[in-house]
Amino acid sequence: MADAKITASVLAVVVAFLSGTEAMNYTVGGSGGWKIPSSAGAYSDWASQHLFEAGDVLVFDFDSSTNDVADVTKEDYDACNTGAPFTVLSTSPAYYSLDTAGDYYFLCTITGHCSQGQKLAITVAESPSGPTSSPPGSLPPPSPTTGTTASPTSVGSPLGVAQLVLFVSILMGSLC
Repeated sequence: MADAKITASVLAVVVAFLSGTEAMNYTVGGSGGWKIPSSAGAYSDWASQHLFEAGDVLVFDFDSSTNDVADVTKEDYDACNTGAPFTVLSTSPAYYSLDTAGDYYFLCTITGHCSQGQKLAITVAESPSGPTSSPPGSLPPPSPTTGTTASPTSVGSPLGVAQLVLFVSILMGSLC
């Protein structure tokens, strides 16, 4: 009976730990996607409803014939300067991994779109599993992918948790 309680306790701790480390996918703009918004602050409002953590992924869903998305510096973001982006993603849906903690800036490079509010600034926190920020003085490298790339999975995905629970159950059963 005591062995069963120990097994149950270990499983509960493992599941609780893993459920807190699951990366999230966020579709920028929600169901409306990435397009010229109806109000200039729409993407700021959308971002304020989320807590982004290192390991999360932004999904930019847009009409590839009339929009794109670029990651830029804060200065280029503030000025809607499209001349020197780190990366331009022109195929939708575009997946952008938030690999490190820090500030990220995005805009559409199509003339006039940024000035009409098609830009996004977010702050990414460290993941609960530990620091992921770049060393002091270095910029976080952009991690974009485009096209039909599958949505990323994580250790905390439901299938991963189920497999781990099964493994720990078998291990605990063999030890008891």
